[in-house]
Amino acid sequence: MSRILLALLTMVLLSEPSRADNDTGPSLLFDAKTGEVLSQDRAGEPWYPASLTKLMTSYVIFRKLRAGTMTLDQQLTISELAHSQPPSKIGIPVGKTITVDLALQALLVYSANDMAYALAEGASGSIKSFADEMNQVARETGLAATHFENPNGLWDPRQITSARDIGIIAALIINQFPEYAHYFSQDAVIMGKRKLPNHNSLIRLMPEAVGMKTGFICDSGYNLVGSAVRNGRQLISVVLGARSSKARTQVSQLLLESGFDRPTSPDQGKVADIIDQAYGMVVPANMTKAVCKTKAAPKAVSARKMSGWAVSFGNYDEPVKADMALRGRLIAPAGINAGGTGGVVQMAADGTFTPVLWGLDEAKSRDLCRQYEADGAPCNVIADTYIAQIAATAPPDPTDGQGDGAQTDEGSDDDPAKTPADAPAPKPAKADTPKAVKSPPKAPSTKPVEPAPSDTAPVGVAPEALAN
Repeated sequence: MSRILLALLTMVLLSEPSRADNDTGPSLLFDAKTGEVLSQDRAGEPWYPASLTKLMTSYVIFRKLRAGTMTLDQQLTISELAHSQPPSKIGIPVGKTITVDLALQALLVYSANDMAYALAEGASGSIKSFADEMNQVARETGLAATHFENPNGLWDPRQITSARDIGIIAALIINQFPEYAHYFSQDAVIMGKRKLPNHNSLIRLMPEAVGMKTGFICDSGYNLVGSAVRNGRQLISVVLGARSSKARTQVSQLLLESGFDRPTSPDQGKVADIIDQAYGMVVPANMTKAVCKTKAAPKAVSARKMSGWAVSFGNYDEPVKADMALRGRLIAPAGINAGGTGGVVQMAADGTFTPVLWGLDEAKSRDLCRQYEADGAPCNVIADTYIAQIAATAPPDPTDGQGDGAQTDEGSDDDPAKTPADAPAPKPAKADTPKAVKSPPKAPSTKPVEPAPSDTAPVGVAPEALAN
């Protein structure tokens, strides 16, 4: 099924007010057992997974359960880090415990961000070690567009995947761990006196639906991996970048129902044959303006936050452009595993905005710039002594004491009107479809280059399209 057919399907949604509301990012529909692709639109394009990340988190835990290194009745102690995670969350106090079984229910039914950290720490000792395991599994299974920095999917520019890759993770769970299927179809999880509903409304609207997982942050829009079984045939749908929880559910249902109406064919391609786009070729589309209209645009951070050695990536006349360039550099082959902390800093001398990656050592900084320059990207090494001077003379950060601006209020996976009071989420709103240009990252041009107009669904953007 082509993009044209997907567009026709979404146009028939009776309760949606306009075509723009039903635009989505990449999508995919395939047979869970055979891997036969029934529909795909840009399924190899990078996207922010949000809480779809928890599919990989659960897959790693399921493997440990089968290997005997974890058990369902094992007690997990809640750390300060796990407890500090934003909603959706269960909110168990620091030092208290929860079983692996109940933590998995909270993770996969209610999308609890604190339980993702509790499971990760209980499984591997630290979030970094668990993320390394997630990435090792991604490499082993050929997920070329996927990289994880955390187990819950909250915002990180290096947390990326594709419809192809996340669909493969879903198929691995279905085929390798049928004994855990009930976690995905469970309608609610009981936590004491609270009954916390499954964010995936597909299981309540489509009789044949058997679950999987929702995801939402402002940058990703509304994501959904759905699955349904009819006459013994199981299909998996992936919808990324929808404008609302309702839209992602309706498009998923239409995809699944249309797939069941089509006979199997040995001539269809396989999901594993879809080609992922290489790291850094395209920066995932930023859906913030479409789904979180009131959220502030990216701003420069205070230079006081910087430390260690650093690398910078050119100068830009607007923080939004510098932010997009930084995202591109961080997911390039040189940056995806580079570590450090990224941010946009305003230069006092000329008022321009510079993407900077700091918290490095000298050897790492010099090696990174060699790699970036070999790819045609601007890169300058900044010594730790100069970083210290900049930080010492920088004006106070007006946001100090108000958090670091990270997207810590967006992990609820549901529309705000349906979200419990302990799990706030931004209000979705209609906006123009994000525009895009695709090309490899290069040094900024001397003239502004505007993204090409688009009347299709949101797609990724190359960093240089926003450069001066």
